[in-house]
Amino acid sequence: MMSEISHRKDSQPEYGIFLVKDVSEILNLPYSNVRYWLFEFWDVRFSKDSTSVYSFGEKGNKAVNFLTLIEFYTFYQLRKKGVSSQKIQKAHQYISKELKTKYPFATAGISTDGKQIWYEHLETLINADGSTQINIKQLVEPFLDKIDFGSNLHAERYYPLGKSHYVVVDPKHQFGQPTLPGTNLKTDTIFKFFKGGETKKNICILYDLNQKQVSDAILYHQNRRA
Repeated sequence: MMSEISHRKDSQPEYGIFLVKDVSEILNLPYSNVRYWLFEFWDVRFSKDSTSVYSFGEKGNKAVNFLTLIEFYTFYQLRKKGVSSQKIQKAHQYISKELKTKYPFATAGISTDGKQIWYEHLETLINADGSTQINIKQLVEPFLDKIDFGSNLHAERYYPLGKSHYVVVDPKHQFGQPTLPGTNLKTDTIFKFFKGGETKKNICILYDLNQKQVSDAILYHQNRRA
C-alpha cells in the first residue's frame, strides 16, 4: 500500500492511515455504514469537483487520512437526524468552496475570514427548504470540543474519550492509531497485556505509566463497538 500512496500529499504517513475498521472503531460508528459512505459519497459524489479521490490503497483494502476520518462523524450525525444525503453533499461542496478546503467537515467553527461561522453555513443549507430544523451547533459542537485544530483551522488531533482522558488519535504518531499522549505507545498494546491477565499495577511499572493512563487505554477499547 505504501508504494501506491507515497506520491499523494494527503496520503503521506503524517496525515495518518486509517482503514474502514479503524474509522469505525475510533469514532465508534457502524462498520457497514462507514464502508458504504466511503465508496458511495467521498470517492464518488464528494470527489466529483476534486482533482483526486478521498481514499487510497489497494482495492478491497482502502484507507483514508485523518481529515476524512473526522468528516465521517458530521456526516453520520446528519444522517441520523434524517438529513438527506443530497443535502449533505450540497452542503459539503458549498462549504468546501467557501472555505477553500477539501475537508469542510473537519474544520474549526470559525472560517478563514474570521466572520462566518462554520455551523451557520451548514445549518442554513440543511434547513434551506424549511422541512428540516436542526441546530447544527448543538449537534456538532460537543464533537468539535474533542479536537485540536491547527493554525489552518483543520483538525490535527482527536481525543475519542474527551480531552480529560489519556487517549489521542494523532496522525503524526503511529500512523494515527490511538496512543497515550507524549509516549508514542499504542493503547492497543496496553489493552492486550490487560486482556492477557496483567494487572494495571504491573502495566504501570512495565511502561512507566500512571494509573489513569492505563485505565483510560483500557476504557477506550472496552467502549468500542464489537
